[in-house]
Amino acid sequence: MGQKLNPFHELYVTESIGSDAFVKLFSDVLVDHTLALFKPGNVVLKGLPGTGKSMMLSLLKPSVRIAYKRCDAIFPVPPRFSNFIGAGINLIRSSVSDFGQRPIVEGKYLDLNELAVYFGDFLNYWVVKDILNSVVELGNELGEELQIDISKEKLNYFATTLKKDESWFGYLDSVNTFDDLIAKLKNRIISYRSYLNFNSENIPDDIVTSKTSIGVPISIVANLLRELKVVHHDTNIFVMIDQYEELAWLEDSIEGLGVKYKSVINKLLATRDNSVSYRIGTRPFAWNDEFQSILGTSAKLEALRNYSPVSIDGVLKRQEHSKTYLFPAFAEDIFSKRLKAVDYKFDDSNTNLLREIFGRSVDPREKALRYVKNQSKDKIIEIDSSWPEHWKQFLLSLVVEDPFSARLGEAWARQKGKENIVNQLTFERPFPWEKKEYWKKERVGQALIQIASRNRQQLYWEGKSDIIQLAGGNILAFLSLCQQIWEVWMRDTKNQDDYSLPKLDYIIQTLGVLEASIKWYESISERKGGSDRKLFINYVGAKFYRSLIEDSRMSYPGHTGFSIALSELENNPHVYKFLKEASDFGDLQERPHTTKSSSGEKRIKWYLNSMLSPIFKLPVSHTKEPLYISISDLETWLVEASAVTSKKPLIKKLASKPKKPRKGADPNQSHLFFEGNE
Repeated sequence: MGQKLNPFHELYVTESIGSDAFVKLFSDVLVDHTLALFKPGNVVLKGLPGTGKSMMLSLLKPSVRIAYKRCDAIFPVPPRFSNFIGAGINLIRSSVSDFGQRPIVEGKYLDLNELAVYFGDFLNYWVVKDILNSVVELGNELGEELQIDISKEKLNYFATTLKKDESWFGYLDSVNTFDDLIAKLKNRIISYRSYLNFNSENIPDDIVTSKTSIGVPISIVANLLRELKVVHHDTNIFVMIDQYEELAWLEDSIEGLGVKYKSVINKLLATRDNSVSYRIGTRPFAWNDEFQSILGTSAKLEALRNYSPVSIDGVLKRQEHSKTYLFPAFAEDIFSKRLKAVDYKFDDSNTNLLREIFGRSVDPREKALRYVKNQSKDKIIEIDSSWPEHWKQFLLSLVVEDPFSARLGEAWARQKGKENIVNQLTFERPFPWEKKEYWKKERVGQALIQIASRNRQQLYWEGKSDIIQLAGGNILAFLSLCQQIWEVWMRDTKNQDDYSLPKLDYIIQTLGVLEASIKWYESISERKGGSDRKLFINYVGAKFYRSLIEDSRMSYPGHTGFSIALSELENNPHVYKFLKEASDFGDLQERPHTTKSSSGEKRIKWYLNSMLSPIFKLPVSHTKEPLYISISDLETWLVEASAVTSKKPLIKKLASKPKKPRKGADPNQSHLFFEGNE
């Protein structure tokens, strides 16, 4: 059989594997929760990296649809919604960022309005070419099922009819066959790329004199395909525009460019053209439902009127009731498919492989005993010299049999209003700190961290629950954890030829989790603006860890995150952007905060990404109020973290326009704090 493969070697389901492999690995758990993608009407699909956004959009690709047919597998989209043709553009792979690195007319000032027209024209031609390629691709394989007629006569007639439309401004006049049409569309795209990459001196005159209006050629092609019965009149045409956030990054190079390009795409949604439905794939930060401008008008896009918003993060977010939490089922399904793809042997009816392989959660008492195994248990508690002797002896006796309860008892005696416990002469279980279930539950993580710290032990991570919590609703994080745990297990050569399901002990799981956490942490600096964010994350993680282990009373178990008033954030948009980008890149996790303060002000709270909990030795669950801080506090953190270099008032009143970077400065450097750096 050969050397065994790691089932989780490939993390991404869509970017690096073929369509046939996609069929084997795709999980349909999210389909019923994202059905808007397969219905007529525009959709904006928002999701953080690794949540499954691109995976869902891939179902619209012809190659994936065909792969299901070839594999004789059931296409996961319900039949009543499966009559569609998908096409589109990926804004990263199509290199749209090249628009702006060179003026359209050499030597002329960069005109954003002019660039927007050419950008829209490039988009039109790319999408039209992709629609026609999709029609041919699907027609060859699924023509009968989807009622697609791609006979040579039909396609040639389509091409000669299309060229007559005035929207092309004569550019297609030389087209006589369908092949001519495809070649003409392709040549225009190549001409754009050649010029923008400085491989030609100018844009050809026949392009300059035939610019198209955004969306118009796309609608004309869609309508003509139906009119000439190349496709059935009921066939939906879905156009994907993925990686929309790429346009937001353009703002860092040329102010206003990204906003202008976004307004071009937004105009596609604003037309509400029934002939085509658009699917925008984006990260949350790049799409604000209230501020989506439309090219050529002062109007804004309106959610539900111009498009339906769908949030993958919202679908996978942990709800108040565990029965509605979708992510565990999603992870379980993908886990099963990965194992089956590399020939692990198990019963298909087994729906709890995660628990079988990783085990159940371990009782905190058992974990505490592991931390003190072969260690002096009296290190776990710190005796206050003022305590009565009988209380000291009680704790020293308890710590031998139950270190976890002893640590809670020590904290109980230190808390305000509970000090009199030390004067009690006899104790019977359950002890007072064991009776208060919520009090105990809120301090489980902190108690275990303190016990491990006092015995110089690493935290242990094990069991299905830990793996799911560490993944934080992100399938990429889940696969990263599985990948590294499997790597640790496979290092033992005796496991190489065994395809029965393993039962992984806590040492293997912990080592794998730590490696995954370290990789996640190291990857922060590899992404845009990551160096500053990594400094900040390192500072905050260390700060929270110190806070937990130094809090002998365990009065603040929730101080593993921070909360800031929304009003302060809105008055300091550059700082808000920094935090939002940290969330979008998976460094922080952002959540609305229902404050318990009397003011009732709206707040937002942030925690380190749960994948970073192991490297910083922080609890992965959050059960108490986070640390309340002000913008001024955050300013101090940023300076102390060396994420910024000045203690001047960097943040207050930064809503004004930032200064331009100094001559010679890196144009890709974050522009958050120019005032402090001048």
